[in-house]
Amino acid sequence: MQDLKPYFFAFALAIAANVLTLKDGHNWGDDFSQYIINARNIVEGKPYASGIMLENPTIYPPGLPLVLAPLVKVFGVNFKVLKGLNILFWYFSIVFFYWTVSRAGERRLAALGSVFLAASSYFFFYKQNVLSDIPLFFFTCCALYLFERGLFVPFLLAASAAVWMRSAGNVLFAAALFYFLFIQFDLKKFAAVLAVAMLNALLMLPWIGVHPGFWSSIAQNPAEYLVAIWYNFATAFRSLWYFFCPVQTVFSSSLFDLGDRLLLWISPVIYLGFAWVFVRGWRRRELSYLECFSFLYLTLLIVWAGFTMPPGAFTRFVLPLVPFTFIAAWRFLKFLWRPNFDSGGWGRIIFLVLLLINISNIAINWNFNDDMIGRPDTRQMAAWLNQHTKPDEHFMFWKPRALALLSQRTGTAPWIWQGEQEHFYERVRTLGVSYIIVFKEDRDLMLYLDKIGKFNLVWENSGYKIFKTIL
Repeated sequence: MQDLKPYFFAFALAIAANVLTLKDGHNWGDDFSQYIINARNIVEGKPYASGIMLENPTIYPPGLPLVLAPLVKVFGVNFKVLKGLNILFWYFSIVFFYWTVSRAGERRLAALGSVFLAASSYFFFYKQNVLSDIPLFFFTCCALYLFERGLFVPFLLAASAAVWMRSAGNVLFAAALFYFLFIQFDLKKFAAVLAVAMLNALLMLPWIGVHPGFWSSIAQNPAEYLVAIWYNFATAFRSLWYFFCPVQTVFSSSLFDLGDRLLLWISPVIYLGFAWVFVRGWRRRELSYLECFSFLYLTLLIVWAGFTMPPGAFTRFVLPLVPFTFIAAWRFLKFLWRPNFDSGGWGRIIFLVLLLINISNIAINWNFNDDMIGRPDTRQMAAWLNQHTKPDEHFMFWKPRALALLSQRTGTAPWIWQGEQEHFYERVRTLGVSYIIVFKEDRDLMLYLDKIGKFNLVWENSGYKIFKTIL
């Protein structure tokens, strides 16, 4: 117990730092508002997906809204309270991370990795978002550990919770099906995993229904999307590096750039190496469940990266790969320096460098606040929309879901799919849009509105202009 005191102290300090720096408000991310509106609908007994957007391209699983609903009922839309869930889920995730990595025979790595995660500057920034990625990370870590412990029923429950948080949690079930079919053949467990996966799908159907989602854009032009996958092949690997070395200060940016350039070239080699290990382990029936899950999830991310996002925006998707990344990197170092690899010495050096980078990022950006929806000009705009429009009058704005949360009105974006940009006014008429809301710095859109000549300026402040549509 005496040896654990420094770790407990580090955890307590990190938790306190994250609690003390929770900020009210939110950035313009937009996804967060959909979860909160879903939660508010649950509390008020309204249809799950009502009041979000005129044409919502995707409906999120109800796991996070169900967790948020009691908090919304008691505290209202209190962002500090809602963001506090991230801290709770993150630090419990670290506990399961420690147990999972320790079971892989890397106890020292588990301890060092846990301290690093506790002091992660990526999390320090990301906790300001009300999103499902941190809860998904928790339930993924929980499921990975429970599977390795042989606790089958609790594993199914944790994997189900992950699916209810994000659809990507289905990879936990896909990996289990693969494992019981090809690694340790067990038809009963295979059938149980399949049955629970199908039950989850049936239970969620009334909540999210059947909708085309983003995958419909792939079907529209699969050849173009395949090219995008190739050009963005390194995104998942670059995003993992971003997690360890976030671009938050001049020093961390410089170090990230060095690794990023290397990963742009060697990512296909890393993936092929992992694929070779995966196939060899498959043939020998020696794969662990963690390896099955990580390979399938990484493959999914490579496909998903075809939608083109920078590493900083994509990093939230790679969090479930963090346990495997620690183990794989550690074993790779052992392989390079065998038989004289000093795991303690090298481990401490790498740990200290990464830890110092993250701690310095936090110290320099201690007062970080990316709140946009709480700005006076944004609140004024939302209040005007709520007071001067009818519930059946719709708006068009680049962040329609966030504005729906603020104004109690429903709108849409100027365009969602690329082809709609060419038919902007037809889209306005088809959807019955009454008001166009524009950021003042968006001069291109304002010039476009002037060119069409079908919109009258009815209100403006320091940040926004609102135009009334002439149909």
